[in-house]
Amino acid sequence: MSLSRHIFSCLLFTSFLLVCSTSEAQLGYNLEIKKPEPYENRELKAERSGKKKFTRYKRFFQNTYTHYNYFFNANNKLNEIIARAKESHKDDYATLLPFYNYSLEVTAQDNTQLDSVIYKSKTGIVMHDLRNDWIDDLYLLWGAAYFFQQKLDSAYQMFQFINHSFAEKEKDGYYRYIGSRMDGNSALSVVTKEDDGLIKRMISDPPSRNTAFIWQIRTLIEADAMAEAGSLITTLQKDPNFPERLVSSLEEVKSYWFYKQQMWDSAAAHLENALGNAANKFERSRWEYLLGQLYSLSKKPEAASEFYNKAINHTTDPVMDVYARLNLIRINRSGGEDYIDKNISELLRMARREKYEDYRDVIYFMAAQMEMERGNPLAAQEYLLKGAKFYNNDIKSRNRSFLQLADLSYAQKKYKAASAFYDSLQMAELSPSDADRVRDRKQVLSKVVSNLAKLNHQDSLQKIAALPEQERNDYLKKLARQLRRQQGLKEEETANTSFNGTAPATPVYTTQSKGEWYFYNTTLKTQGVATFKQQWGSRPNVDNWRRASDATAELRNANPNNTRGDVVPEGNATAPGTSVEGLLANLPLTPQQLNVSNEVIRTALLTLGLVYKDEIEDYPSAVQAFEELRRRFPEYNGMDELLFNLYYSYLKTGEDAKATEIKNLLLKTYPASRQSAIVKTGKDPASTEPSKETTSEYEKIYDLFIEGKFAEALASKRVADSTYKTNFWSPQLLYIEAMYHAREREDSLAKNTLNIILQQHPNTPLSAKAENFIQVLSRRKEIEEELRNLNIERPKEDTVEVVPEIVGPAPITRDTTMIRNNSVVKTKTEPTLRADSKIVVAPPPVLQTTKSYTYDVNAPQYVVVVLNKVDNIFGNEARNAFNRYNQEKYYSLPLKSEIVPLDAENKLLLIGNFSNVVQAIEYTQKAAAFAPREIVPWLKAEKYSFTVISQANLEVLKNDPDLNAYRKFFEEHTGTKF
Repeated sequence: MSLSRHIFSCLLFTSFLLVCSTSEAQLGYNLEIKKPEPYENRELKAERSGKKKFTRYKRFFQNTYTHYNYFFNANNKLNEIIARAKESHKDDYATLLPFYNYSLEVTAQDNTQLDSVIYKSKTGIVMHDLRNDWIDDLYLLWGAAYFFQQKLDSAYQMFQFINHSFAEKEKDGYYRYIGSRMDGNSALSVVTKEDDGLIKRMISDPPSRNTAFIWQIRTLIEADAMAEAGSLITTLQKDPNFPERLVSSLEEVKSYWFYKQQMWDSAAAHLENALGNAANKFERSRWEYLLGQLYSLSKKPEAASEFYNKAINHTTDPVMDVYARLNLIRINRSGGEDYIDKNISELLRMARREKYEDYRDVIYFMAAQMEMERGNPLAAQEYLLKGAKFYNNDIKSRNRSFLQLADLSYAQKKYKAASAFYDSLQMAELSPSDADRVRDRKQVLSKVVSNLAKLNHQDSLQKIAALPEQERNDYLKKLARQLRRQQGLKEEETANTSFNGTAPATPVYTTQSKGEWYFYNTTLKTQGVATFKQQWGSRPNVDNWRRASDATAELRNANPNNTRGDVVPEGNATAPGTSVEGLLANLPLTPQQLNVSNEVIRTALLTLGLVYKDEIEDYPSAVQAFEELRRRFPEYNGMDELLFNLYYSYLKTGEDAKATEIKNLLLKTYPASRQSAIVKTGKDPASTEPSKETTSEYEKIYDLFIEGKFAEALASKRVADSTYKTNFWSPQLLYIEAMYHAREREDSLAKNTLNIILQQHPNTPLSAKAENFIQVLSRRKEIEEELRNLNIERPKEDTVEVVPEIVGPAPITRDTTMIRNNSVVKTKTEPTLRADSKIVVAPPPVLQTTKSYTYDVNAPQYVVVVLNKVDNIFGNEARNAFNRYNQEKYYSLPLKSEIVPLDAENKLLLIGNFSNVVQAIEYTQKAAAFAPREIVPWLKAEKYSFTVISQANLEVLKNDPDLNAYRKFFEEHTGTKF
């Protein structure tokens, strides 16, 4: 009976998986109910399982056939697929290595071969007696093939099937309850107990059910189901029967679990225990290198040095060897305060050695990083430039140097250099995030560079035009000679010499360095082409150009087929702009020419200022451009718009006195202008009410900020600001933007944003908070110093950090932006929470059960603030805001708060414990009234809501996170709706 049920369950679940693989839009096998023609009237061996005794002889032959005809081939094919994926993988040792040296994206491309593994596994199952020892291994291969196809749901179902179908059973065939002592199982164990005897291990195949647990954990990790994976890891780790052969595999997936969550210290500790699980010597050295990186990130240089040295001793990859040595030098802290100088000197000695000639670009890049560590970007740029000169066909290395050079130049406002470095990048080799950033910056910098070029060009022309005539002519002659030399022409102008069949005159060349080849000298090469052109005319790029008759015929043609391109215009020995007359013609010598030149300068300065202000947000440079335009052209027609932009730029730089001066000048000089109206009222007179489109756009930006999508929010706000200016900004949007800038330690930007709240929204609840926020930012260093002196006990390794229950003043964390200042808080009368409150509550029985929720009017309760799509930064700030409210209003009550994640969109801010439902409801009604005005005025009403819940109901809600169902239950039993 038990065997027949096992056969039925295996075949039924196999059929179920096959159907699911199609129904869930995953490529899989279509289940054919009808057997193939050769088997229409035949019974498969899997169907005959149990009809005859499974003798030792039969067991031996079934095991042999299944093992070597099916499992062996399918397993080898799967290993070949993984090997191909590893061969195509290339590590970048300059960045943190991926945990595995292959990716599922690559293995999934081998879909046909993985389908073959599944086919062999399935065939091996149905063609053999299901009682043989290799059926579970074939199911395991089947699940692994799904895993490498990235069909993670199907893989998880297969591993779950192995867990269920191959679990221990009673003698009558019934399954034992896992983790229960009721039917003989161990209450502490979920794994299948394995025989530790040496002979047994040699002659039998270990149960794949235990191995399937490891695969199940990997599947959950790849699916980002970290909570489920962590729960299974803990269960297996505490299982007393967990087999020793899988301990290193469990350590491996546990390390991977921490690695994916960027918990570097714990990831390193468990990876160190899993080194024996490496497939070969190279993969072991690769993990040792990764351990060095993980310990470096964990600020443990001694442990990092140990594993970098091990990687050097074990690796067969010379690139890994070099990077490990470089990292050893970089993390070396011996030598006192001058350790960076000594490390850089060691790197430079290394660069001079012939052994490392092919890695000089990497060495200089590493030296640049060390200079960046001590805040010396100028020295870092020098090393990056040196490294870029040594190009060894490593595009990633060259890209890395140019990208950092470009970013440094951009940060230093050297926009021309930054544009050149960004143009030198190979975009296809950049990461998606870097590529998007570079693409945006290149587009903006092209405007800056082109307008700077126009500005400098016109300024130079006007400066030359302003010289006395004789001095100007002498300068132009000298400049013409320099230009002609640069183009390889004779320094003195000569008449045009066309080809007439006579021998050319002897050309005059510039001097050539001894031993230098002609084609390596750009000046000689250009000069030679120009001289040839002058004396022999334009020659078509054809094979028979030496034939005089054909050449002559070609030259007589008005449009010769010349594919090389002319160095100088035909019929003119002097290129345009290389003669005094040509240079003189470009100078603005007449009033009309001067007006044209000035118009180019005005346009360039205005465009530069607007690009700096709206697209780069470099407000000091914008101020400089606008002030230059104002100084040079005081009669500029658009002066009201110019003053408005200048006022805005001064405001963003924090120069309030200058901003006020420009504002007063604008209001005095152009009182009736649109810009004056915007400055006075904060509204655009051309648009009395914000359009639906405008309101919707800024609502989206607010939501992006609240949800933690900061880069996207800033980009969208930049676009909206350039369109709508400041007239539709809400104080909530400005406040959360200031929070973001404070978190990024951009205090000046945060203060500027808060000042806009004070100026444009002085009577809003957020105005006082903004003022307090500014005071806190001004004291940031002092506060951080106080925090550093606090003695805080760190959580033990491998423990999950829980948000602390707060009693008294809220702790100040890195993500906290609102910090209580040191002013004395006046004592206020505490609102009382009475058990005999007049709040109407329905009088149900003490315990009434509805859909697993229970209602007990006297049970302790939490007040719950449900935060919908709110990032952790703002969640912590909301918690701190309620803590401050509780300390001020309910200072004698021991109210605690913590944040508990509920699902992908909602977090629960729990405040309690209240002694009963009545107290919790009374608190909630008062807090809900204060929240939009005093507690969290920066949160929109739809971003948070209130309810009340007991600990028991909270556990039910966690298991089934349906807030609407719970709210309905609460309203039905209390008659209260928040």
